[in-house]
Amino acid sequence: MNRRLKQLRLMAIVTVLAVLFLIWVGSMVRATGAGMGCPDWPTCFGQVIPPMSEADLPADYRQQYARYGYDEMRFDPVRTWTEYLNRLTGTLIGFLSLMTLLLAVMVRRTDRWLPALAGGAFVLVGFNGWLGAVVIETNLHAAVVTTHMMLSFGVILLLLGVVIRTLPSSWRIDPSERGQWSPALPVALLLTLIQTGLGAQVREQVDQVAATAADFHDRSGWVEQIGAILSVHMVVAALVVLVNLWLAWRLSRGGRLARRMAMLLVGLLAVQVALGGALVGLDLPIALQPLHLVGAATLFSLQAFLLMLRPALVAQSASTVRYREEGAMSGKSVPR
Repeated sequence: MNRRLKQLRLMAIVTVLAVLFLIWVGSMVRATGAGMGCPDWPTCFGQVIPPMSEADLPADYRQQYARYGYDEMRFDPVRTWTEYLNRLTGTLIGFLSLMTLLLAVMVRRTDRWLPALAGGAFVLVGFNGWLGAVVIETNLHAAVVTTHMMLSFGVILLLLGVVIRTLPSSWRIDPSERGQWSPALPVALLLTLIQTGLGAQVREQVDQVAATAADFHDRSGWVEQIGAILSVHMVVAALVVLVNLWLAWRLSRGGRLARRMAMLLVGLLAVQVALGGALVGLDLPIALQPLHLVGAATLFSLQAFLLMLRPALVAQSASTVRYREEGAMSGKSVPR
């Protein structure tokens, strides 16, 4: 049973990392304007494997996909394959989440919440895959794109629940450290979600500026055109930093695990502040936008992990004890 729990934990961690990679790829799609690189779904220009050049497309492809803007633009293999990588990653996550669910079912007697959490993640991955098709059908409607991205946070949250409930007892938090772990965490997590939503609105404004720009790669002056939402985003960013620094200070007063988490939290904050400053000061470099979003998703993941860590391990421990007691009463050998 311990081996199965380790396999489940590893699979859930790999799936979380794959979701973070998907967030990066999806943000690259938006940053490079590759959202309609494949104007149909699930195929790409009607093909399972995308074309490599315009010569591989029908002569009238621009008329066929005129409603997606191809009457005014030509085929770009880089944008097409960027979007296709996004789809391939989403498909991979579908398989990974299914394998996580199957492993969770195998250890359901150890913890009945494991199949529920893994099943919820699998369903949400499937729903988000369908929403990806809606993104294409609605020609990148801003609200649908943002919802598509934010649902990935829900998948991460459920998978982290699986990871935490399969952790060994060495990760358990001492009750005396409870004050260091809990007070600021819900506030920090909520602020990160709000800040990510505001960042998505900033991204939408950037898309609107890009749509009217003469040169997509010359971004000088774009920051000034974003509007008030950028100022709000920066104010909330200051709140995020303050709350998380307070949280890190409280963690630093705890045990070794808490201190390590505090260092990781401060490191993430420093990276996010640097990326945000570089985006504003360097005229929104394309390469930095996806990194900034992945940084926000990673910060959310760490905060959610910390928030769930202590109560989940206590519950997992109690569940394991009950399982062993039931095994002892039935005369079965229960692994330790």
